[in-house]
Amino acid sequence: MGFAVFGIDRGRRRFCSGLLAHAALLGPLAACGDLTAATASRGPGGGAAALLLPLTGQNGELGQAMANAAALAVLGRDSTAEPQVYDTGDTADGAAAAATSALQRGARLLMGPLRADQTPAVLAVAGKVPVVTFSNDERLAADGAFVMGVTPAQSVAAMLSYARAQGLVRIAMVARPGAVADATEAAALRLAATGAIDLVAVLRREPGGAGLVAALKAAAGGALPQAVFLPEGGAALAGFAAGLTGSGVQMLGSVQWGAGDVAANPDLAGSWFAAPPPDLFLPFADRFQASFGSEPGIVAALGHDAALMAMGLGDANALSRKGLTRGGGFTGVLGGFRFQPDGRCLRNLSVLAVEAGQVVALAEVAGT
Repeated sequence: MGFAVFGIDRGRRRFCSGLLAHAALLGPLAACGDLTAATASRGPGGGAAALLLPLTGQNGELGQAMANAAALAVLGRDSTAEPQVYDTGDTADGAAAAATSALQRGARLLMGPLRADQTPAVLAVAGKVPVVTFSNDERLAADGAFVMGVTPAQSVAAMLSYARAQGLVRIAMVARPGAVADATEAAALRLAATGAIDLVAVLRREPGGAGLVAALKAAAGGALPQAVFLPEGGAALAGFAAGLTGSGVQMLGSVQWGAGDVAANPDLAGSWFAAPPPDLFLPFADRFQASFGSEPGIVAALGHDAALMAMGLGDANALSRKGLTRGGGFTGVLGGFRFQPDGRCLRNLSVLAVEAGQVVALAEVAGT
């Protein structure tokens, strides 16, 4: 996957930490029933889409935040294709039932479910109706879904392409064992296979352990890499960063860095990480805060961008695979994105830096 890198004004682009929490549930939402009702009460008719969200159950708060974000996309827009929200709950059966109800009411595009383990159940009942899952598991594309979540591969391609443009070629990866690390390593290996970078080492270990620098040096053939990619967030990121302090390597990060206050951590000073474009996300976050009394994260913002995309396609009578894969793609509060025929998504991301206790934007990286 290739990316084009172009600079933006670093001085006036400042990003508030904490707005990018990808998986964390939001706090209690302030009452704002009119906006949510506007999204949920209008049926899809023949030219609309369905939002399949967990309004109840363990992820109900997050699903409600996504519905609220979708309502912001609907508000003030003259569209004949406003999407309707269907509750999936937390189970595969619930997701299948929600999808079936939407199809019976004429939905021509299913957006959801939220979780990877619910997506096959929706695909099983969707027939020829396209399914856009909010999961970030790219493996679902092979099953027939369009994957809208911000994936590890997108962070890898944006961040490592930018690093290469700055002359950093010898790169290592350090992460805890797990699915995110697996997906990140696979994406980094694909990029290395093109010759764009030299992936000199991949370490799977728990954060906070002693001897990280020595382990990196040994794994990389006796010399430290120029940069280390850390696809972690929160306490795990802090643990790895502490282990690299003073080593001189450039720390690189993924969208997961938004799960904590990276600007407040002195061990991360001078580091770079990938994130949605702040000039698009922050105005949305301000509107969401004013309407609902809480901050949105990336997953909530997916609800906004999905509703915006669905209305545009519905108004153009293009709720179809062909419409989803149109060459010009789409733009939302998480930036520009484009679906490929195989279901993968190319997404524009920004590269941000931690400087003097602030997060500032260095460049925008466009998916190509």
